[in-house]
Amino acid sequence: TADIYGPSEEILGKLRGELRGSSRHGPSEEAPPRFFTKYVTGDSSLQEARRVNAKSRASLGAVPDMVQFHWWDYKDSRFVEAAQHLVTLQKEGLLKDVAACNFDVAHLKPLVDAGVPLVANQVQYSLLDRRPQTGMLAYAKEHGLRLAVFGTVAGGWLTDRYLGAPRPSAAEAKTSSVSMRMYRSHLDRWSRGDWALFQELLRTLRAVADKHTTTIANVAVAWVLHQLGDGGGWVILGVRDASHLEEHAALRDVAIDAKDAARIEAVLAKGEPPRGDIWSFERGLDS
Repeated sequence: TADIYGPSEEILGKLRGELRGSSRHGPSEEAPPRFFTKYVTGDSSLQEARRVNAKSRASLGAVPDMVQFHWWDYKDSRFVEAAQHLVTLQKEGLLKDVAACNFDVAHLKPLVDAGVPLVANQVQYSLLDRRPQTGMLAYAKEHGLRLAVFGTVAGGWLTDRYLGAPRPSAAEAKTSSVSMRMYRSHLDRWSRGDWALFQELLRTLRAVADKHTTTIANVAVAWVLHQLGDGGGWVILGVRDASHLEEHAALRDVAIDAKDAARIEAVLAKGEPPRGDIWSFERGLDS
């Protein structure tokens, strides 16, 4: 979550309170949930860091287990100073772990070199957006950083819904969700606009899914986990309602092997190779 995401911190704080109340009725073998939030800013002052942290703690009803730092404008080099203020708050016991959010290698390195004790970096990574493979995966492994990955099913494009489906019309594209439109740009970039190539990828994912008795979406997520490797990070699943909970739970039993990965890679190689770094297009750093 993040303080800028509307009432989401308050909602999680309410959930935390309810879970604490239920735990009083008996012991639980499940690990307690951890609450992560973000510090999204363009203000490098300690005063701002304290203000946002106080708001997050009040909303969550606890010290955040992890705060992910996002800086809007790389042209403003004060992001290192802003991140160091989180370390100050960490030393004061006002947050636990410090992480980065959507940082590329070039700008993550100054944080690491400055001694900011980052434990993770949140990045976008999927079969259609493989930019972490241009440097971030290697850098994270070298420095013991885990990657918290979002966008693994590309907003819904990497699902059974689009297998065998015709290319969406211009009218349908305009009325699709913001998320679908955003990830469509990555689909078009990789496929060079070739819908038939995208269908070949979906058919390949469906064949792997049949082998593992699961869904295309779960194979897409399992592929990312395969790339991360043991201890390399985790995936962030967008759960809007309970309709996909069983499917998500089944991910624990889905692990693609080297043959599956090679089969998928053979199709990926027919499209555009990954270029740019984390969020380079979104920040206007690459076209």
